[in-house]
Amino acid sequence: MLTDSSMLEFTRWLYTHVHAERILIDQNDKQKKKSFRTRTNRHCHSRRWTCRFTSCTSSFSYKKKIIVFDDPESPRNAASHGIHNFLGLDGLLPIKIREIAWEQLDKYDSVEFRNRNIVYVNKEEEYEDGIFVITDDNETSIKAKKVVLAVGCRDVYPDIPGFIECWADTIISCPFCDGYENRDRVWGIVANSKKELSWFPKMAQNWTSKIKVFIPPNIDIEPSYQKELSKLDIPVYKGIPAKVNLTNTKVGSISLESGETIKIDTLWWIPPVKPSKLIQRLVENLNLELDEQSNIKTDERQETNVKGLFAAGDIQGWGSIGALTAAYQGGMAAVSMVHEWYD
Repeated sequence: MLTDSSMLEFTRWLYTHVHAERILIDQNDKQKKKSFRTRTNRHCHSRRWTCRFTSCTSSFSYKKKIIVFDDPESPRNAASHGIHNFLGLDGLLPIKIREIAWEQLDKYDSVEFRNRNIVYVNKEEEYEDGIFVITDDNETSIKAKKVVLAVGCRDVYPDIPGFIECWADTIISCPFCDGYENRDRVWGIVANSKKELSWFPKMAQNWTSKIKVFIPPNIDIEPSYQKELSKLDIPVYKGIPAKVNLTNTKVGSISLESGETIKIDTLWWIPPVKPSKLIQRLVENLNLELDEQSNIKTDERQETNVKGLFAAGDIQGWGSIGALTAAYQGGMAAVSMVHEWYD
């Protein structure tokens, strides 16, 4: 399943390149708030739904500290049977990667971990460049000059019998993650768009030669393309699965709304996603820009349209899914911050 290590990579960059000063303030402590005005070199990193980590240490003449807010709710990749396509981590469960990461980070005294959910991120414009105020669900706030969002997104599972039971086992959303474990089986592909219909059937041939395609009634398939798929012995069915027929967590067949039942062993189905409630609030409070798929827009430095606010990982869209890409984006966000500090 999908996993995101943007904050893991961000952590390593911060260890070797940056430093943070730690100032904690309570939301109702006015004296502490006042003293914070001259101490704003704090950096905050928030994650949700994915296994990611961040913090930093210092080798310079002074320290800066990083606070990691790690949502206690179950992450997006909780159902994963192991990360793939990331040498050194291949096959490890997300929870195991998390344990290893925190064991390695524990030796750095500049790391602070908070198992809290962030509910608000606001910006105080009276300060130069603006200062972020990050508030958790315990109504405790800190201030920061830089914030990295690694909040991921939420999968919206179809409300059909049998889907959840087979999810991340024989119902997969990423063949690069789980295709090898499902190789040489009969695959059903749910193509929810013309782009998916164009890409997925041919891509799936890297793992199996036994493929069946299902498309919604509102999607038309060009006769020439259907003929091309027919030559590859790939049938196309009109209709989205209404029921998954299973044994334990294994798909045996699917039933369409028409009542027709088609035998398959593996179902490739990418459910829609929606941003977290925090991202929705940032759109309202900070005018955070999203694209048409509700993914966060960033520049090549991973900075959003809000100065000082960076983003990495799944929330950047389908092209950002996967540990390797997320790690790169987290590293790029860290490099961008370092360059700004030097400037």
